[in-house]
Amino acid sequence: MRILLLLVLPVVVLCQLSPQTTVPCGTPVVQPITKRIVGGKEAAQGSWPWMVMIVALTNDLRLIVEGSGSILGTHVILTTAQHFEGPGFSVFDLDLRHWQLHLGNHHMNTRDPNQRLYLIRKVILHPGYNVTSLKDDIALIITQEPIEYNDHTRPACLPDASHHYRVGDVCYLPGWGSTLTTGDDEVLNQVDMPILDDSVCSRQFRDFLSDTEICAGYETGIKEFCPSDLGSPLMCKDSNGIWYIQGLASSGVDCHITRYPGVYEDLSMYSDWIKQTMATSGYPYEY
Repeated sequence: MRILLLLVLPVVVLCQLSPQTTVPCGTPVVQPITKRIVGGKEAAQGSWPWMVMIVALTNDLRLIVEGSGSILGTHVILTTAQHFEGPGFSVFDLDLRHWQLHLGNHHMNTRDPNQRLYLIRKVILHPGYNVTSLKDDIALIITQEPIEYNDHTRPACLPDASHHYRVGDVCYLPGWGSTLTTGDDEVLNQVDMPILDDSVCSRQFRDFLSDTEICAGYETGIKEFCPSDLGSPLMCKDSNGIWYIQGLASSGVDCHITRYPGVYEDLSMYSDWIKQTMATSGYPYEY
């Protein structure tokens, strides 16, 4: 978790598109930086417009960064279930009225021109979610108000079961987690994460679930996601130029220990459940 210095209030969104206007998924107006950088790099502002910073307001009025999510539709945000249920607590114990969703922002403690705050109406956990093994670590957040799209706030694309990735493919993980002094902690950063063979994570983690999880990152190096990156999307670019959420940052080890890869939920195995749940909630996936 990371503490924000400022309580960010709703701001006017510039260059708005109507919530009813369909904008293409996975197509940022500002193209992400795809040059591979050792240790990660600050993301180009607006290049990951589906990113959501999930924060919780504490009793002493501090904002704690719980993790990240991704916009899937005008009322739906995708993230990991472990934000809302874990050992000793469940979603029913949380006062979600004190949680906030920050969209369109790049900085953590400076209000950006296109930034807007949304509130949570409800959270839907995957019915198979296991707090111990982190199996099916998927959740959907339904917002109270419709999300307004603009150049800095757009939906990401979901892969389907036929959408394949290959070992060696280089994907990217954006997030507001700690950079461990390798970069600017006050901005959205990104790091390149190559897809690894499942055997790498199977050797490192006894509970790695090869049927529903992706192994990505580095066995040795200085790149690993931190707790505040949980729920961040592992973004892979398809041959058609569209960006897909191939994985969700779910588990690994302490990011201060960099000799381990990361474990991601494989979204191609969950897209049917996500789409069905969105439709049942009254907000069908549009792409």
